[in-house]
Amino acid sequence: MADEYNTQSDQEMLDPSSIADEDNTQTGQEIQNLVMKLDEHYANLEQKRQVFENSIGSEIEVLNKDQNEARKLRHSLLYGSDDTSSNLEAASQNIANVKQWLNENTLDSEDEEEQGNNFSVLIVDDDRTIRETNRRFMALAGTQKQLRMEFQEAKNGKEAVYLHLAGASFDLILMDNQMPIMTGIQATQRLRKMGVKSQIVGVSSESDQQAFIDAGLDNCIQKPLDIAKITTFLSDPSKRKRNDTSQA
Repeated sequence: MADEYNTQSDQEMLDPSSIADEDNTQTGQEIQNLVMKLDEHYANLEQKRQVFENSIGSEIEVLNKDQNEARKLRHSLLYGSDDTSSNLEAASQNIANVKQWLNENTLDSEDEEEQGNNFSVLIVDDDRTIRETNRRFMALAGTQKQLRMEFQEAKNGKEAVYLHLAGASFDLILMDNQMPIMTGIQATQRLRKMGVKSQIVGVSSESDQQAFIDAGLDNCIQKPLDIAKITTFLSDPSKRKRNDTSQA
């Protein structure tokens, strides 16, 4: 009887259908875990999309593309394969593709990276001509310091705040004060309360400089801006400050 029992057990252990069932169960669980991660990533993208929609539209197209890709990958996990052992290889490849996509698209923007001489600047001003002029002066000053300048713009203080709520981070924020919707003083106070430690330089008239400085500026430059003034506050990228908006 013992020999018969052992023989039956051996047969069950070697039964290909039993092994396939176990593989399918494991694969199904892995698919569900990845679906949950895709759902979380999709929800995060939707939140960011809504924030950008209230501020600037330049990032929405990229976010929509990322959302569509996440939706397609989620669908392929749930409906791209059945539970038969013959399709395990295809399911495994699909899982590997989704894992790779998630790894490439959910990297923490605050991780330590080698950024070389890249220097990111947010120019905040309600006047388009002034934004373009300041950008040109900043680019020239950056060239003198051998920096690779990266620019983004906001038309008022509220847009600058929304950008940071969406996860953006800059080495330098060049902030005008007199703007509609949210002034530079209000925006600077809000950013500091959010934990933004980036260098914020105000561009202001002489009459409101002290109040602007008291709001949390690192420096305040009197209008108009020029290259000579910019070089006095354009810092070394190796001395970047990290942001902490966890309390926002």
